[in-house]
Amino acid sequence: MNMAQIILLFQLQQMNGSWQTTQTDKNDLSGAGESGSSNSLLFATLLKAALGGGGDASQGLTGLMQGMSGMSSVNSYKALRAPEGKAENAGSLEHLIYSMAQKYGVDPNLIQQVVKAESGFNSKATSPAGAMGLMQLMPGTAASYGVKNPYDPTQNLDGGTHFLKDLLNRFEGNIPLSLAAYNAGPGAVDKYNGVPPYKETQAYVQKIMAGLNQNDWRA
Repeated sequence: MNMAQIILLFQLQQMNGSWQTTQTDKNDLSGAGESGSSNSLLFATLLKAALGGGGDASQGLTGLMQGMSGMSSVNSYKALRAPEGKAENAGSLEHLIYSMAQKYGVDPNLIQQVVKAESGFNSKATSPAGAMGLMQLMPGTAASYGVKNPYDPTQNLDGGTHFLKDLLNRFEGNIPLSLAAYNAGPGAVDKYNGVPPYKETQAYVQKIMAGLNQNDWRA
């Protein structure tokens, strides 16, 4: 064993120690035990390569490195995705929101905040007043926008986003006024020439604007 191999072996020992410590800290992640086993095998393969193990050792090293990279990516994905859970099918709902945002030219973040305020992402929600689905469409509004089944996420988001877009056009892109109209009706906004002095409507507008990080909004 020459000096370069001795130095490499020393570095590999340090790497192996770091890997084992990392895996101990990640025991709550799926696949941690499998990854720890691969790390030990990787160290042995590296050692064999350093001592002149030949082509087989190099091939084994390459395969193990790729496998570890894949497991790392999966674990990172799970760590990022796990906290979401805003709805039973959060990914599908997010996709639908972005689809409707593109269709009608509405900020997807605005649609998401309206859905959150209206139904808490519950497609089966029904209010005491009779509003239905994700964006809480009243029967008349649903009929006006061709929504036959307000509890169908796609139909509800389509009708609700279309309605929201019409309000944004009516109030020249003014988001607080459009939200107030969505909650209390366009007539109430016209009557008061601004956000109506209803506690529910004012709290509704404030909640969504805060969700959009626009706490200093002015109607």
